[in-house]
Amino acid sequence: MHLLNKKPTDTDSSLPLSGEDIICFAGEDWWYHNPHSNLHIMKVLSKSNRVLFVNSIGVQMPDFRKDPIFAWKRITGKLKSLLRYFRKGARNIYVLTPIAIPLIDGLEPTLQVMNKFLLVLQLKILLTLLHFEHPVLWVCTPTFKDIALALKKEAKCLIYYCVDNISYYSGSINRFVLDLEIDLLKNADLALFVNHRLIAEKCKYSERIRHIGHGVDYEHFAKAQNSDLPVPDDMKRIPRPIVAYLGALRGLDFALVQFLAEQNPDVSFVFIGEVLEEMSPIASLRNIYFLGQQSYEVLPDYMKPVSCFGIFYQRNDIFNNYRNPKKLLECLATGKPVVSVPILEIEYFKDLVLVAQDYEHFHHLIREAIQNDSPSVKERRIGYAKEHTWDEIGREVGEQIAQLIRWNVQ
Repeated sequence: MHLLNKKPTDTDSSLPLSGEDIICFAGEDWWYHNPHSNLHIMKVLSKSNRVLFVNSIGVQMPDFRKDPIFAWKRITGKLKSLLRYFRKGARNIYVLTPIAIPLIDGLEPTLQVMNKFLLVLQLKILLTLLHFEHPVLWVCTPTFKDIALALKKEAKCLIYYCVDNISYYSGSINRFVLDLEIDLLKNADLALFVNHRLIAEKCKYSERIRHIGHGVDYEHFAKAQNSDLPVPDDMKRIPRPIVAYLGALRGLDFALVQFLAEQNPDVSFVFIGEVLEEMSPIASLRNIYFLGQQSYEVLPDYMKPVSCFGIFYQRNDIFNNYRNPKKLLECLATGKPVVSVPILEIEYFKDLVLVAQDYEHFHHLIREAIQNDSPSVKERRIGYAKEHTWDEIGREVGEQIAQLIRWNVQ
């Protein structure tokens, strides 16, 4: 079968990691999510290695009582992905949507055992067909822990890549997921975290934790700097100035958004992401616009007419407080100012981001960003994004994996 090449083709020999087979146990779905940080890294590594990208099996069952529309969209998206099951996603990347059972409250241990059996069986068959030998295991979600440990004996190394405080995904502690993560940390040869505070808290479980920052597809998002870039019709109709938020809308502080919209009637607040029921109380405000989820390819078009970006996370949500938002670097690449609530990781960007301490301060900073943005600060934002591309992050990851493999061979 032409699909199953034994070695990478058209590889970049200048990269530090080359000729390896990588199994990526992802935290997202290749087919229906906009690219997460993990997917960007895998695309860089695939320039000189083969990747089996295993779509996420999730950490919990969608909650139909809380938001039935959102839950149904997740289920239908996963079913569409399952219909593809296994196929090539990109050069040197094969994508598997595994047959697995969603974790249901109270039944997690039993379902975890069943999923281990199902996934190991599917992977053993595919690894034989693909001629994957002694792969690198890259795990993004603790629910893949048992499967990864079952394959570890034949693997060159096991890496845990953590971008969120995932045991608090729903806003409250999930002890089952936390225990999985602790066990994964203890068994991983290397753990890469994008969040400094999580490193400080998790280092008691492993001495092999390192920090790795987010990157950005700079050339893509810098298109928003281009005055000739066309603006989508739904954005053309919105009065300027525009304050925008792009990304997942769950967990935002809509009381803050309402306050800002009422204090700034001359400003349009635009949200680009999947619409949720919890937004309905503010949907009637005349200067708030929900444009729905847009494809990754057209995001720069929507960002072009924006005057300022806002990060409106709920501060009393522990999951939010540990976020290192990937969207931040995407906003910086446009050169436009960003105003954010004071989540922990934002403190590392305080020279590039306006950090608001309360609602009134947020209002003041929005006015400041719209009316008095500094050209020198704009250049610093762009410069930072240029220096932190996904190619650079992928190269750094490749160096760490290559060093780890050499160490394990000795």
